[in-house]
Amino acid sequence: MQLVDAHTHAEEQSYIRLLKREKVYATVNCATPAEFARNQAWVGHSSRLQLSAGIHPWQVDQVTWAEMAPILAQVPVIGEIGLDNVWTKNDPQLQQQIFTKQLAYAEQAHKPVIIHTKGLERETLRILKTYFNTYLLHWYSSTEYIEDYLALGCYFSIGPSFATEESVHYLLNTVPLDKVLLESDGMDSIAWALNQELPLSAYPQIMNAGIQALSQVHHMAPAAIAAQLVTNLQRFWAGDGAS
Repeated sequence: MQLVDAHTHAEEQSYIRLLKREKVYATVNCATPAEFARNQAWVGHSSRLQLSAGIHPWQVDQVTWAEMAPILAQVPVIGEIGLDNVWTKNDPQLQQQIFTKQLAYAEQAHKPVIIHTKGLERETLRILKTYFNTYLLHWYSSTEYIEDYLALGCYFSIGPSFATEESVHYLLNTVPLDKVLLESDGMDSIAWALNQELPLSAYPQIMNAGIQALSQVHHMAPAAIAAQLVTNLQRFWAGDGAS
């Protein structure tokens, strides 16, 4: 069955090899110039694996616009970028400055954007409304503002914590089928979400569990869900979704 991973991080080349072997449709994140160079070499030319790049709110004090701007020009997807006052103490004004600069670039370049927001969902929503972009809210973990984001045409990717995190489980049951995606956020995030270290070989089973959960919610065959997820991700990559 076809697997989709709308947002992931690659720590090892063996992970990219697995994605290729399993024919996974995935967006591979690059948060630094070094990570971009590495991932670009690992991914090579693949229609199923796309690179995204952006300055993460956790790294606004470490990665500069001058460093990342040439990289943003080379990737089809911008992100993950956003705002966070839960997992980082980085200056909120600096976060917003870097965030809006990247949103403006995405609008000018007509590139879709992967959004990270934690604790600042309302402020993030306010800012996104001022730019004409296609957005994916990655691992959204709030029960608030979902309808407002959907009104903007946003996609949502369900994180691997859907079975244990109440807000993510709520999202699984709430987002319309044509706007939902699944993500791993990488093997380290899977381990964090499930509170156990798992071998790389467990990846297909973990991602398939999300398909099975969506199958139950939408009363559709898993294969039909998988096909819809591929369609959704390809539409996001194409920038189809902005309202």
